[in-house]
Amino acid sequence: MNNQAHALQASNHLLGHAWESAPVQALIEGWEQREWLDQEALKKARADHRLSLVNPGLGIYLFFTDADRYEARYGPPRSQGSLILSRVTLMLHFNSQWSPYAGTLPLSFRADEMVGDVLQRLGSPAEMWRVGLKVSKARWPLADAEVDASFEQGTGRLKLVTLTPPRVTPVLASAVPSPEQFAEHFGRPLDELRGDARFDIFSLGEKAREIAEYGEADYSEQLGMELYFKPGADMADFIPEAPRTRQPCLSGVRYRADLDFQSSGYAGPLPWGLQMSDPLDVATAKAAGQLVRQVLDEDDGYQLWRTDLCDVHVLHSFLEDRIYRVTLLARGCYE
Repeated sequence: MNNQAHALQASNHLLGHAWESAPVQALIEGWEQREWLDQEALKKARADHRLSLVNPGLGIYLFFTDADRYEARYGPPRSQGSLILSRVTLMLHFNSQWSPYAGTLPLSFRADEMVGDVLQRLGSPAEMWRVGLKVSKARWPLADAEVDASFEQGTGRLKLVTLTPPRVTPVLASAVPSPEQFAEHFGRPLDELRGDARFDIFSLGEKAREIAEYGEADYSEQLGMELYFKPGADMADFIPEAPRTRQPCLSGVRYRADLDFQSSGYAGPLPWGLQMSDPLDVATAKAAGQLVRQVLDEDDGYQLWRTDLCDVHVLHSFLEDRIYRVTLLARGCYE
């Protein structure tokens, strides 16, 4: 076993250790990305609250966040520094671009293990994602990590294993309109929304300049979401209720997973009962619309669905086997 794979076995795969710590630096020594990560790049990572490192040759994906956000979610880190390792994914039967991880796996997983064998050996998981009788992903909580195991759709072989620290603070949902309520208000002018009590949580009056300049109001840090606006005249051919004027009208809403750049993590309802933790096949099975576009690459991809109320864009991360963003768009307005 090479030294880097061995280094990752220590301290629960180094979760909670800082970028500057000796074990993390030993692990990433010689990684291609490490060669160009200078102080300016690390400063930007701290501002975005995220840094991703991949080593396809070792089958390892690492995700860091800044120290404040790590502690707010997971408690004190195991070593002090500016960026803390908060997620580790170990690739097994993933895709041809990644070599299978060759180190020790948590829960005594074996790289060639099948889903049925895993469930029989470990018993019922704390959570399970499935389509019909087929299990796509399962989660087992340990004292110092949550372990997600994902399985290949066809063979049932172990595909990847993701470790994250157990969360010490609850994720609280905010009182925002439901996805259906948002969609029903697409095409409604900003001035009207400002007088609607259901939208008071957004303080839209304070966002008027941002909306005028960028066509959006960003609440990623507070609510894990963004609102989008278009001039009514650009929407009226698709949304009859939209005024044929240049006044900004609600045209979309984006829900972001936790630590998707500056996101605090949206915790409310998503369309069709989607969960940010859903793998692709589970999300697809839940979708209640027409699939109009799908672009799936090796590491991520998206699906665009059309419903009677709106279009639904779902961004998937295959490196973590979950949803990263769900965006509702005014029907036909973002072709």
